[in-house]
Amino acid sequence: MSQNNFASNTTVNPSIAPVGNTSTTGVKDKIKVGVTPVPAGEILEFVKKNLAPEAGLDIETVTFNDFVQNNTALKDGLIDANYFQHIPFMEDYGKKHNFEMYAFTPQIHLNPVGIFSKKYKSLKDVPNKALVSIPDDVSNAHRALKVLEESGLIKLKPNVRPASPKDIITNPKNIQIKEIPGAQAIPSLPDVDLAGVTGNWIVQAGLKTDKDALALESANDPIYAVTVTTLKGKETDPRIKKLYKLLRDDKVKQFIKDKYQGAVLAIP
Repeated sequence: MSQNNFASNTTVNPSIAPVGNTSTTGVKDKIKVGVTPVPAGEILEFVKKNLAPEAGLDIETVTFNDFVQNNTALKDGLIDANYFQHIPFMEDYGKKHNFEMYAFTPQIHLNPVGIFSKKYKSLKDVPNKALVSIPDDVSNAHRALKVLEESGLIKLKPNVRPASPKDIITNPKNIQIKEIPGAQAIPSLPDVDLAGVTGNWIVQAGLKTDKDALALESANDPIYAVTVTTLKGKETDPRIKKLYKLLRDDKVKQFIKDKYQGAVLAIP
């Protein structure tokens, strides 16, 4: 599915009808939101403490350590919305699990994919037949492969999106690609030569993209930025629209800039 078709079916720009503020009556709208710990959980905590009370929103944060549990909870109605995934991941997950989700745009932040190693300080030092791990989900595998291509380690078939290891057409060092769950990328670093790691795991591990990454994804493609998602049909829920509006606040953008120093990028 093309980006444009996907956006028209599953995303919304809520400069839609204004959301009422219930704080004047002392009544707060309660909402349960699924996040991963870092950075989404930290960003949501900033909103919860600094913006939500005045907006009349009572946020209950539910933290998941993997992406599958987060979307399963959304599908099962255990949470109202989540804030951890980008649109291509949402699309792929929904297709595989037979349910539709809805993503709000413009998105909130980008977690750039980086290439990391515990064995090498430069990609020039990577040996022939190096073992390289990438995420095992379709969209993030594509992102990691594109960083490897931009770094000159491989070349992919042109205009393939999402690309997979079978789309590698030039591999001068004959690197070996191993697909693993994203959450295992950092723990597996001692066992591989290179690892493609998504930004949330980078930040959670305390790594610095400017110092530790051997290569980093360009921030030019906002399709991979993280946003608020909910079940298709719940996108008009005033609580979810209010949550999204708060996460798009300029104070949140400044918090992201100050706290993450480029490891996480706020979307304008």
